Amino acid sequence: MTDNILQSAESPKRSFLDRLRIETFLTRLEWHLEGAVTGKVRRATARELREALTSDPRGTATAIEDLGPPRVLAHQYSEQGSRRPLWSIGIVAAGLTLLVYWTAFLSFVFGMLAVVDSGASGEAYATFFFVDVTAYSTADTFGIWWAGGWAWIIVPFVLCVISFLLAARSWRIATARRSSV
Repeated sequence: MTDNILQSAESPKRSFLDRLRIETFLTRLEWHLEGAVTGKVRRATARELREALTSDPRGTATAIEDLGPPRVLAHQYSEQGSRRPLWSIGIVAAGLTLLVYWTAFLSFVFGMLAVVDSGASGEAYATFFFVDVTAYSTADTFGIWWAGGWAWIIVPFVLCVISFLLAARSWRIATARRSSV
């Protein structure tokens, strides 16, 4: 029984909300650390802080508040002047760009279909970023069709690559190599 009391005093059981706060804080910290340290160091730092926060006898909110904002803490962990590309942010940006592109494209296509279907039988033709779109409606059926050769895949790919490179700040590769030489 004494061992149980000592164990609970050493590492209190955290509620779901406290564990969520800890994971949110560590995720934000890792995002800020990504541009400054290697992945191995980033994971080791997060693991160490997770263990420290879960075993802290004070409340979770107090322990996290004492650490300060994730950006400031990440700056303290990072090596001065060492900047690296932010690959995960680039991947998220590329994914969001793809989502926005396909949402806009499908809104355009279904908007054309709604216009054609609301009136008398007919067809409509339009172009969306080099992709030819056709919407048709007859008394028996309605539909959409698009064709653009390779444009339907190249345009979203190029948009994703551009957003990835900008969000990841990939030009840091050149500056990191120059500073390490």
